[in-house]
Amino acid sequence: MLSDMLTELLPYSGSYRGGLSNHLPMTLQALAELGASDAELRLLAARRSHLEPLPDDGRDIGDTTGWLGDAQSEGAWRRRFAWERERGEWGRHWPSRLQLVLAAPASASFHGVIRLAYALRGGVEPEIDAALAYALSHWRLLPLPGLASAPQGLGEVLRDWQAAPLPIPDDGRLISDDIAAALALPDVPQRLPPGLLASAREQRRYARLLFQARHEFDALHLLTGWEAALSLARGHGMSEVPDSAALQMQAALLGIYIYNGCPVLARPGKMALADVGEIAAQARSQADDHSIKLALSCLRLAELEDDADWLMLAAQTARRGWRGVARA
Repeated sequence: MLSDMLTELLPYSGSYRGGLSNHLPMTLQALAELGASDAELRLLAARRSHLEPLPDDGRDIGDTTGWLGDAQSEGAWRRRFAWERERGEWGRHWPSRLQLVLAAPASASFHGVIRLAYALRGGVEPEIDAALAYALSHWRLLPLPGLASAPQGLGEVLRDWQAAPLPIPDDGRLISDDIAAALALPDVPQRLPPGLLASAREQRRYARLLFQARHEFDALHLLTGWEAALSLARGHGMSEVPDSAALQMQAALLGIYIYNGCPVLARPGKMALADVGEIAAQARSQADDHSIKLALSCLRLAELEDDADWLMLAAQTARRGWRGVARA
């Protein structure tokens, strides 16, 4: 049933209204992983009136030079992948394309890597190609402006910024634009050492603390993006994401931290944990895509990292939604 529904959605673009992401394929996969019935999936799949048809400029698929990061190339990428599958060549190109996606995990406000991770877990080849086309056509590297000479870890940088917060840039419309604007602030380079400041796992911990401090939309996407990147890495024989991915996710964390006002990242109190099956059932009852996806991401991170703090956040999200507010 899920395969049929995902196939029905293939005529639609990966984005709509000038850059908002098409969440429907991802949410269907998330609900399926959470144990949703065919009826629940069918009800969600019918909600597609906001989506837009996939544009295709008809370009020649014989040469993909210049396509990376060109939003107008999404349709052509799909045709190219279908052509490669017919010729038995798709697998030959897959390792380098996976490497590309992981090298820029914040592309399309994290939705490229998220949709690809979900599609691979679902195993529906046309949806995998659609997700990959979206990720490559919206590919974007974040700036890495660190120039400070004094060595600091990630926690030290965040505490320094919290003590003397950087100004919050003008509010943008897309998460990736907000991150880039924050990293482009004139004070950032001299207050940020270059290179990796923390391991990937430690970065995920700080990302979780940031979300729990603010419950903001951009920090939510940082968490779901981290789970997707780790899912892709683990699914292809890696114990952790490549350093290039960790460096980009670190940049995303720092940009989002600035946009959230450089808050104190205090460890939240504990709460009673529900059974995983109960968490999944409660998550399925949430009304919005982001609560469903965040609950699933936290459940998966709890398993991937063997960390009960992720399970606690999964339970909280399943019960109260991503905003952390109890439903009436």
